[in-house]
Amino acid sequence: MTNKLPANTEENENLTKELTQLHLEFLDLFTRHKEMVENETVLLTSLYLEKLGHLQLELLEKQTDASRLKMKMNLIQAAINRNEKPDLRAIEYILNERLQKYYLQIEAQSAKLDQARKVLTHLIPPEESAKLRETFRVLCKRLHPDLHPNQTEEEKDLFIKVKAAYDLQRLNDLQQILLYLDDSTIERLALVSGSEKMERIEHLKATILALKEKIDLLKLSFPFNVEAMLNDDPQILQLQEELRNQIKMAEEEHANYTNILTLMTDE
Repeated sequence: MTNKLPANTEENENLTKELTQLHLEFLDLFTRHKEMVENETVLLTSLYLEKLGHLQLELLEKQTDASRLKMKMNLIQAAINRNEKPDLRAIEYILNERLQKYYLQIEAQSAKLDQARKVLTHLIPPEESAKLRETFRVLCKRLHPDLHPNQTEEEKDLFIKVKAAYDLQRLNDLQQILLYLDDSTIERLALVSGSEKMERIEHLKATILALKEKIDLLKLSFPFNVEAMLNDDPQILQLQEELRNQIKMAEEEHANYTNILTLMTDE
């Protein structure tokens, strides 16, 4: 049996207050999660690559080059031990095959660095970013299907456009949609039946709990788990110095293997 509470009862008013509060909590969590997934992840990853990624890439390149020389040296020595003349062309083919995954990794890391530089050089001003988030939040309040389950097809389509405009950081598009909306077309909580309010409350509570869990998991994963480190300049400098030392060691190994190979091939 449907429970239709009169709009002016204390119980109905309390349901309206609770539902209103849940709306606000949901909006905060929804926009926070979206911001983390679609904006902060990209930005933090880009900062990580800019501060440490270029040195990690250089280290990978140096270590791969040193490994290639060491492997080449071992293959030549193995041929000599078999009283065979080393087939340098065949050895180069073997090395390319064995190290293919490292070369692909270097290529991928290089592409990520290029993308990171583009991201960091195309950031929108902070004041525009804040306005973008606030406009998006207002539109979500009026169009998100979890808050308005009885949407028209037009409102559903508008919400899709809202998400697209936000993802593309098009503030003007969001503002135009906001101007287009007419308050009279948006469902008012005071006119919703008591039973429907209770259903929406339970739905929002479950959705809010799921969003909190998603946000908590994100905080434990990369790049959010290194956010504090990225803002710690002394720690960044220390990590950069450690990487430079490893690069120097890889260069020394490379020089050592080069000298040994020169002696082996001269013989």
